[in-house]
Amino acid sequence: LPEGMEVGEYRVLKKIGEGGMGAVYSAIQPVIGKRVAIKVIAPHIASNPEVVRRFVAEARAVNTIGHPNIVDIFSFGWLPDQRHYFAMEVLDGKSLSDRLKERLMGAAEGRVFFLQISEALEAAHRQGIVHRDLKPDNIWVAEPPHGDSFAQLLDFGIAKLMGEGDAKSTTQTGTMMGTPAYMEPEQCRGERSEE
Repeated sequence: LPEGMEVGEYRVLKKIGEGGMGAVYSAIQPVIGKRVAIKVIAPHIASNPEVVRRFVAEARAVNTIGHPNIVDIFSFGWLPDQRHYFAMEVLDGKSLSDRLKERLMGAAEGRVFFLQISEALEAAHRQGIVHRDLKPDNIWVAEPPHGDSFAQLLDFGIAKLMGEGDAKSTTQTGTMMGTPAYMEPEQCRGERSEE
């Protein structure tokens, strides 16, 4: 998206990230100055109904869970070219992956982040939602200007409802979902996961 483009009530500032499903842009609400991040489906997959379904499901899943250690999504819409987008809280900091490349993490700090992400996953599981792509790239270490760093879980784009195989699920049996190096052993072996 070009700088200055209006997306809903927000104005795009710059691209801040990109992945397989789309790109993320920094944006601002021009009247009140609220900063947000806007995630947009990539053009080459925007017409794929399964991709669109997963994108919408991500926004619903995050709001169903409603946990402080899961990034908050608060707006949803379509661009003029019909690509879907959602607006979420902007996160100052970096991915756990990038942070670990810079320096080792102490045991006390690691324990705090582990507990925070465990609580986020437990909240998701209570709502019947499984993340399915838990890895350091999808854990954001927020660094607020005042106070301690804290971890937030991102990217529920391939989440599933527990009870795979029932009417709520759209993933075919045996379909590999997630990042291979971080998949649970049951999925790698082609077995049903109870996660």
